[in-house]
Amino acid sequence: MMPLMKRFLSVIGLLSITCGLVPLAIAATGDLAGAPAPLTPVISGPGDIAVGRTLVLDASASVGLGTNVTYRWYRDDLPQPISRTVEAVFTPEKTGISTIRVVVSTTLNGEVVEAETQKSVTVYERKIVLIADGSIAPDKLKTHQETAAEAGVFLRILQPEIGGAPLGAEESLVKLIQEQSSALNGAEAIVVWTEGITGLQALTRALEQDTERMQSIKNLSIVLISDRSLKIVGRTARVPFSVLRPKQILVTRRVAINPLISSQTIEEFVTELEKRDNEYLIVDASSTGIRPWNLLSSLVNYMLTHGVSSQTVILLLMLPVIAMILAFLKQVIGVTTFGLYTPSIVALSFLALSWPIGLVFLVFIISTGYATRAIMRRWRLLYIPKVAIVITVVSITLLLLLGLGTLFKIVLARDTIFVLLIMSTLSESFLNVKTEEGLYSAILGTGETILAALLCVFIVQWPWLQSVVLAYPELILFTILIDVILGRWTGLRLVEYFRFREVFKHLQEE
Repeated sequence: MMPLMKRFLSVIGLLSITCGLVPLAIAATGDLAGAPAPLTPVISGPGDIAVGRTLVLDASASVGLGTNVTYRWYRDDLPQPISRTVEAVFTPEKTGISTIRVVVSTTLNGEVVEAETQKSVTVYERKIVLIADGSIAPDKLKTHQETAAEAGVFLRILQPEIGGAPLGAEESLVKLIQEQSSALNGAEAIVVWTEGITGLQALTRALEQDTERMQSIKNLSIVLISDRSLKIVGRTARVPFSVLRPKQILVTRRVAINPLISSQTIEEFVTELEKRDNEYLIVDASSTGIRPWNLLSSLVNYMLTHGVSSQTVILLLMLPVIAMILAFLKQVIGVTTFGLYTPSIVALSFLALSWPIGLVFLVFIISTGYATRAIMRRWRLLYIPKVAIVITVVSITLLLLLGLGTLFKIVLARDTIFVLLIMSTLSESFLNVKTEEGLYSAILGTGETILAALLCVFIVQWPWLQSVVLAYPELILFTILIDVILGRWTGLRLVEYFRFREVFKHLQEE
């Protein structure tokens, strides 16, 4: 074991040196950056504007400015500048794509330097924003965009790029919407086309802290495209509706996109759906009222409308389901885990972090805890101080892992640290079992705990299950009934039939 420990400690030392070299490299770059930066004009401002609205573009973010700075703004092929200040203000009078060019002139080290850049601005009469996840083929979206352009409609598409950090579909959409929230400006409708209500949940999470943007959403209609049961999806959409408070959420099929583009108003769009006999369901204020038979749904809505994160509510609703699955695995299957609390916490951690990232962190937490405990064996310390040292080393390891994650552009939520510290409880359980029953039992228990947690994650992440639980949160009360049935289980576990197979053979022979 000592060579393995030395190898592990050398890896940790290498990580420490690497993280220490990064700031030095940055500092060195900063020293080299003392020389004047080349002149690089930057145009800041919206990339689209409605006809007749005033557009303001700004070049103050340009890099490498010296003294005697002058600006010349040109629009399309016009020879005369439209502005000679740091800002360009104009009002487009026709639709299309307008090219804005700025020429920046400045004096650097006694020499006059000039550079230019340009920006394309889409001028529209009608604008629709379409939010899609990776399950929708980009070719389909491009076809709809071309159809909209032919009808004189600017269809702005928000779809995360394939690749990058291994974030979940919802996390990628949340990040995209937060970064490009200005794309919602001027839209007459928002189309959400994703698996289940993933896009609607992402839109809710991205905007629930943006008060100004939430106010603009109240005047819009959201069109939710789904291939599932409209009744279930519509009921699930009540929770995001209670947070966003748009004019209405219209749940329909993908064939409704073209009628939406060709219709001048949402009312005309609904009429067109009725003429074509297309399925649709409207979620508005009249369908989200409090009723005696949906008190739990009303409680969920109340929490969401009073600042509780939608992700927190989903995790709380999934916790009884996770506990029920684990109880089934332990009582009927015979899976050996570190109790019920630890795998439940690990499963919730995997849900919050995404299971690949959570699994990597968990392996490092257990390995670091075990190595630290092995090193302290010769020190003859008492139990409580020893655990305190293990927690300290685990915290340093998590800090190093988070630092390495930023190098690969894996940025986790700000409350991730609490999730990671909760995951460290598995490390303590591992060490306790290892002390009492040996290394083999500890590894076996840890492996079964992780596998049980992963199984819970895969089941709970099933989009249909999430949709049903969000639509009918009262269903989680049935988990109590199932737990009672499991509590009355008196038969052998399935694993025991395999373990005692030789005994059963002798009984049959007798």
